[in-house]
Amino acid sequence: MLEVKGLEASYDNSITYYKYPDFTLDKGKCLAIVGSTGCGKTTLLNSLFNPFFVGRAKYKHFLLLEKDISSYMNNIFNVVSFIPQFSQNALNPCLTISDHIKHMKTKDYNIDNLFKRSMKMLGQLKLEQDVIKKYPHQLSGGMKQRLILMLGFLKQPELVVLDEPSTAIDGITLKVILDFLKTKKTDGISMLIVTHDLGFVKLIADDVMNLDSSLD
Repeated sequence: MLEVKGLEASYDNSITYYKYPDFTLDKGKCLAIVGSTGCGKTTLLNSLFNPFFVGRAKYKHFLLLEKDISSYMNNIFNVVSFIPQFSQNALNPCLTISDHIKHMKTKDYNIDNLFKRSMKMLGQLKLEQDVIKKYPHQLSGGMKQRLILMLGFLKQPELVVLDEPSTAIDGITLKVILDFLKTKKTDGISMLIVTHDLGFVKLIADDVMNLDSSLD
């Protein structure tokens, strides 16, 4: 469902230039991208999926669902959810979680279905249903991390891209997130994950790509 060949990327005003190995990802599978600090893990995700990427990227081949990425124009995020590192800070402090749900754009927008799916996912993420009435400042970091995951999967994406999803959370929350992601894999959702946590990788990934040899 995802195929990338000949990817090269760098940030503006940076002398570091990354050349990445080719990779593919099948439907319902998880590919983990690992490597030491500075090897370009997050740059890879940002260059492909972050609309605010400040840098340069080129590739020979970039297919998503067997279609060239250019064919999606501005609609790529109808099929991809991108959850960057520390994404819990992206929650609007002036909106409740319920408001965030109402503002979502999904493939088959129906507010009743959205809230029905939200309630199911809250249970899977071990969160009380009344959490959707709260504002971000009323929630712990672990709660916000789980709610960001819920919002990302509410879109019913084909692919979810996660940058360091295990960072700065306790062991109990980490297990909840792992169980949730495993459930979504069985639902046929593909995942591309960047992480330094090899224990996390062993528990969720079907394939691993190590970038330590890709830095030129």
